[in-house]
Amino acid sequence: MEAINEAARRERLGGHRATYPAVLVSSTRLRVGGAVAAVGAVLALIGLATGNIALVILGLIFAVIFGFQFGRLALLNRQKEGQQLLFFDEGLVCVGVGGQIFVRRWDSTTVYQNTVRHYRNGAYVRTSYSYRLIDATGQTLGLAGGFHRPEEWGQAIQQAVTDAQLPRAVTAILGGESLSFGDISLNRETVWASGKSVPWTRVQEIKVKDGRVSLRVEGKWLALTTTMVRSIPNFFVFYALAERLRLSATGAR
Repeated sequence: MEAINEAARRERLGGHRATYPAVLVSSTRLRVGGAVAAVGAVLALIGLATGNIALVILGLIFAVIFGFQFGRLALLNRQKEGQQLLFFDEGLVCVGVGGQIFVRRWDSTTVYQNTVRHYRNGAYVRTSYSYRLIDATGQTLGLAGGFHRPEEWGQAIQQAVTDAQLPRAVTAILGGESLSFGDISLNRETVWASGKSVPWTRVQEIKVKDGRVSLRVEGKWLALTTTMVRSIPNFFVFYALAERLRLSATGAR
């Protein structure tokens, strides 16, 4: 814990907000897998002693399959033990494999997010969460659903990065600069991508359509980019900034 606190102090992350430990395989599941593998081994031995080849084969199948799975899950638990995400006022600390510590500040992190809803036979099954956090030096930290409550910490990352970086982006735009978010660029008057440009005065609505950014321009939908949202850096900063510029240009309140 001292190494975590030292990293937080060094990067001036401020007060601690929340901790999300790694998701471990339940001890019950491990015990069941180990027990089935042991039973399979016993059956194989009995088969050998009695000359029952079918029993040997059956026992070996159970012993090998469940033994392999038990060993894999037990190793995975050992690797994940101690891994955690710690959120602070100004950033996060990730404790990874072998106690490796990674730090990301909200004001200098670029986030790529990929949230996918999975269905089976038309029925919702689960949602997977994947984030890439790139620091100012270009180093990437990948976070998937391996920590508890990804729907909570994923949203918290996006919100914190947006809160920290949106004011700076607004100031830059009002100062006459253009900002780029992947292959999308915008300034105070115009948004453009893939060789297409649209003035904000003509943009009636912005939404994510088929995983891409789409604009409703004078009653018609225009796909602004062929790039998926998951490839747009700091998408929520872009979206909040674009919506502000659209409303300002159309005089909406």
